[in-house]
Amino acid sequence: MTRKITAAATVLALLATGCSASTDSSAPGGTLITGGTSTATSTPTPSSTTPAPATTTAGRTPTVTEVTASPSAEASTTAASTTAAATPTVSLDPSPLAGTGGGPQQPSSVPTLNSITNADYNRAMDTAKAIVTAYTSGKPYKEWSEELYPMVDPEVQKEYGPNARLDQLRGTVTSAQLVDDPTLKTAMGENPYWVTVRVNVMGGTSPAYYVRVHRTAEQPDTWKAAHILDPEGYKLFVEKRLKEQNK
Repeated sequence: MTRKITAAATVLALLATGCSASTDSSAPGGTLITGGTSTATSTPTPSSTTPAPATTTAGRTPTVTEVTASPSAEASTTAASTTAAATPTVSLDPSPLAGTGGGPQQPSSVPTLNSITNADYNRAMDTAKAIVTAYTSGKPYKEWSEELYPMVDPEVQKEYGPNARLDQLRGTVTSAQLVDDPTLKTAMGENPYWVTVRVNVMGGTSPAYYVRVHRTAEQPDTWKAAHILDPEGYKLFVEKRLKEQNK
């Protein structure tokens, strides 16, 4: 009997509580209770916006991004490095004797002559004969100068100008031979650059003329006269030159 009364009282208490909750619309937080089940509906509460804290990199490990070069960039780099590697330039000595005693010599840009052949001697004698032929032709200045000047040095051209009376030297060339000229001696013997030729003349004012001709390594087949001397003039020239060489 006591248990029934207690149970009944409990039920009545629960019912009373539910009815009170269902009719109370002013409950805090706007809670609505229906049929014993509560559904919470939250009312948005305005809040002040707090700035997000500034991001800092202190104490963080930096991120390394690997960049892969494109083929064109690699090609440009290769070309630049190739251009930067300059090719060494080999300089040439200005003459065969430059730097003597300073070790192995570089190739010289100046050609040299080391010998003289029979063909060279023949060309030298033919040139000497042609020179004396023009020299003793007896022609007017305009004609003999056109023949003579291309075969002699500029100094000889000045010596025999328009006022030279070469017409008085008229003669005929008969022969020519090589002369053992002591002024042309070298340590190797024959001088490959210079030759002295005696040209014999018939009917002129002198029986012969000594023609000293020379050539260059650049034009070894072309001979030109530096001197045209009669026998007495050649003798004086040799004496003077030997004195100069022996000083």
